[in-house]
Amino acid sequence: MRPAAVRAALACAVAIALAACGGGAPPAPTPTASPYATTTATLAPTAQPATSTAVVPPPAPTATPLPPVDGAATVVRRGDAGRRAVTLTFDAGSDTGFTAQILDTLAANDIAAAFGITGAWAERNPDLVHRIAAGHTLINHSFDHASFTGLSTQSAPLSQEQRWYELDRTESIIHDLTGGTTLPYFRPPYGDYDASVNEDVFARGYRYNVMWTVDSGGWRGISADEIVGICLDGAEPGAILIFHVGAASQDANALQRVIDGLRAQGYGFAPLSELIGN
Repeated sequence: MRPAAVRAALACAVAIALAACGGGAPPAPTPTASPYATTTATLAPTAQPATSTAVVPPPAPTATPLPPVDGAATVVRRGDAGRRAVTLTFDAGSDTGFTAQILDTLAANDIAAAFGITGAWAERNPDLVHRIAAGHTLINHSFDHASFTGLSTQSAPLSQEQRWYELDRTESIIHDLTGGTTLPYFRPPYGDYDASVNEDVFARGYRYNVMWTVDSGGWRGISADEIVGICLDGAEPGAILIFHVGAASQDANALQRVIDGLRAQGYGFAPLSELIGN
């Protein structure tokens, strides 16, 4: 065989061997469309204090689709007006703050309150979640405090799948930590909701969108004296009061005086389920 023919045969053999071993160039990746389609909605003018200013894009949703459910969560701003009683609620979504002090004060006064907890906060504070679950009602406050409508964060509203993810992940964390549940209570981050939010949370079993009658205003950095005045002046039969556990608020330091003042006005303290007749 001539040298040129030998070289050609060798080159051919090498090419065949490389192909058999996968030495060829890999195929180009196929583009994948984003699973998050944004929607538009009419937003209710209910923007409220931010527990967290960071907006973290939710990870891929893992919620299992449910059969279509007709209905919407009932928005609750006040309980039974025929009872001279109120319910104290506390949102926990940023730092640990004064949570332990608040729990001590509630225990000393034999009061069962309700806590709106984000899943991220629960993951960071399992011991406090155990204490809360031992004597108080748990409210699903989303996983990372993302606005469901985007109103307060000037962002696109979450899709149904993202909303379900926020609810389901938080419920799973709470259940794993305590064996309990946040059902049937939901509190929207920032107080942002619209008709579509009420429908989407109802589809996951949340029958009540728990808002409030009196906002202590502690999240604004006002003094404990001002908080006491707001709560006592705004109290009415069936009122739902909202406080925050974070270190930026003086709610914890005002709490005992709020309790004493409400009792002096003839008010009792009822668990959320009793006040709203659940």
